[in-house]
Order: sequence, then structure tokens, then C-alpha cells
Amino acid sequence: MNKQTIHVSRPEDILGYIPHALEFQPRQSLVLLSLNGKRLGATLRLDLPTDSGEEELARFADAASAYLRKDSRADSSMLVLYTDALERSVQFPPYEILLDLLLTSLDGAGLPVRDGWVVSPEHFRCLHCKRPSCCPAGGHPVERIAESTINAEMIFRGSSVAPSVSQAVALRRSGAVVTESATAVCNESSEILRMLEGSWNSPEVFRRTLLCWDAAIRTGPGPERIPFLLASLTSFHVRDAVIVLICRGLDAAYGGAVSCGVLTGTEPPGMDVPPTGPFPCATWKPGKTLDAYRRIFDAVLLGNSSQAPQWTRVDRAANLLVRLYCGSEGPSKAAAGTLLAWIEWARGRGSMAHEALEMVLQEFPDYSLARLLNDFVETGNLPVWAMDRDSSWSGSEERAA
Repeated sequence: MNKQTIHVSRPEDILGYIPHALEFQPRQSLVLLSLNGKRLGATLRLDLPTDSGEEELARFADAASAYLRKDSRADSSMLVLYTDALERSVQFPPYEILLDLLLTSLDGAGLPVRDGWVVSPEHFRCLHCKRPSCCPAGGHPVERIAESTINAEMIFRGSSVAPSVSQAVALRRSGAVVTESATAVCNESSEILRMLEGSWNSPEVFRRTLLCWDAAIRTGPGPERIPFLLASLTSFHVRDAVIVLICRGLDAAYGGAVSCGVLTGTEPPGMDVPPTGPFPCATWKPGKTLDAYRRIFDAVLLGNSSQAPQWTRVDRAANLLVRLYCGSEGPSKAAAGTLLAWIEWARGRGSMAHEALEMVLQEFPDYSLARLLNDFVETGNLPVWAMDRDSSWSGSEERAA
């Protein structure tokens, strides 16, 4: 994908595009798309509400409109209702009250709905079309979506669609190539933890650890580095700095840690870091004030920045973290899984992030960052950069190749 232009001209094209944008087939979902003129912007998917009270539905509609309104360039919208419920008639589509509230709320937000569709497992139709010549009473067969030009083009570009969000997350994990012996890696990682206990947040160890992560992201880790990377994830300070390292680079990550006042550990006497051989480590020369580093650090972690992450680094880091996640256990695995979920959230994929966090919490229910991030993701908030086409993620180069 990589921000290539995709031309759509028919409902089948738009409906064929959405599952590829999400990477899974939505069910019982509302999907909203923002538009700037004829240009597609953000794609937002929400679970359909289970509460049918009008007050709750109105809150849902207003929240959905507010999320889409974060795309500051948008001037209109489209909506798609994916439901297993059967239509009672052309005049009374499923979720009629919700749809009326959504139309009103989106119009009030300056995002009038240009068009909308209802999609069931077998059929699709325009929301309010009453012309049998255009929309037969039973709707069109969904096979027309599968046969659309857009669906064929996306498949040709390397895109694929999982049947559900849980299968989409599992599919991302299944591509990991783990050549290391899990037992040997865990044993070596435990030994590194023993040797570096109390030293992860010492300035020298911390900086060399980030250098090791930076090299692994840029060129891939040799198998000898895997135990060290896994061991380092048990340090909450390293784990958080790795997020900033992925998105903004070494200076922002290290400067942010310094600005937070966490680098107070003691240096391990006479030990190389990492143990397989240290990286050259020049003296750090800050290029900003500590307040500026702190603002950048916090803005990246919380998604409060309009500046795009370095998406090539993000995609490479995701591949690395999948490898670490699949070849580890215990706190290191919990940390790698949570970082993968954060990356999905950074990409604007709240559903994928939530599912990834649920996987982590099933195995590690007390892992605090996963719990906190899951609560945050469930509010529906997305990063500022994800709401602008020019700064949002447009797909992994590896996946689109």
C-alpha cells in the first residue's frame, strides 16, 4: 500500500477496501470513513452497541462522530453497518434508531454522510435506497464485493483479510521465524538478569541497551543478542524507552529517560553490556532541554503528537517483537506482547490492539501496563498522528511487497 492511490467508483469497491484496511472481516460493527473531497481519510471501526436505549445510542453516535472529527481535514463521511440482523423492510433497516442518530450527529460535526450501506454475511444494500433496479429487496450478493476491482488490486499488492480480529492477530504471530532454542534462550536471559540486577537504569548500561535495540531494529538481531533483548524488557524503564526509540530514535529515547530522572542505577563492575560484546558508545550530548525531551517522550507514549512515527522502523520493530514474543516466556513475553499491542494502536488499529492485549492478559493477568493500555484502548482514543492521512500508517512494506 505505502500511500499509493487507490481509485474507487462503486459501492463494491468501497466495501472491498474496508476489510483490507482493517486486515479482518468486520462483524456486528459500525465502520466510518472520513472524506476530504473525494479522498479517503481515516477508517474507524466500532463494535455495535448492545444497549438499545436511545440515550445510550445517542452517546455512542456522538462518541463515534467525535472520533472521526479528529481527522481535521475531513469534510464528509461514509458509513457501513455490518450486522447479522435481517432487514425488516427497505424503510426499516437494522439499527434504524442508531443510524438516524449517527446521521444527525455526523452532520452536526460537519461530516455529512455521503453514502452508507448495510452488509450481512450474504447480502449488502444501500442504506436508504428504495429503487428495486438499484437495490433489490434482498440486496446484492456479497460475492460482488469479493469480485470487485479493489479487492483484486489489494490482493495483488500482498494484502490479506482474516475472518476475524482474533485470527488477524494470530496470523501476525504465525509469521515469526524462531530458530533459537527457547530453553537455551530463557536460561541465558535469566543469567543476564542475575548479572545486571539493579543496573538496567544506570546511565551507561541503559544507553548501551538502547544501542543494542537500535541495531536490532535497523539490521535485525543476531541470535546471540536475543537473550539480552529479552532480559532488558523486564526493566520497565527500558521497555518504555524502547517505544520512543522505535518511533523517534536513540536521542529522543535516551533524553526522555534522563528527563524522567530514572537513570539512577549502579554500573556493573567489569562486565560488557551486552555480554556478547559492547557497542561503541559515544558520550551523550543533549540537543534539547530536559523539558523538551520529556514532552517528546510523553507525547509518543500517549499518542499526543501530530508528528508521524518513523514507520519503517515501526514495521521492523514489530517483526522483531513478534520473534521475541514467540520465543520467550514470563515477564519478557508479557512486555513484548504489550509493545506489539501498542504498535497496533499507534497504527490506528484499536481493534487489533485490544485483541493483542487480551491475549497478553489471558496469560499474564497481572501485567500492569497491559491492563492500563487495554483500559485506554477501550475508550476508543487513537493517536493524533493516526487521524491524519499524511502522518498515519499506510501499511507494512513487507506485507505489501
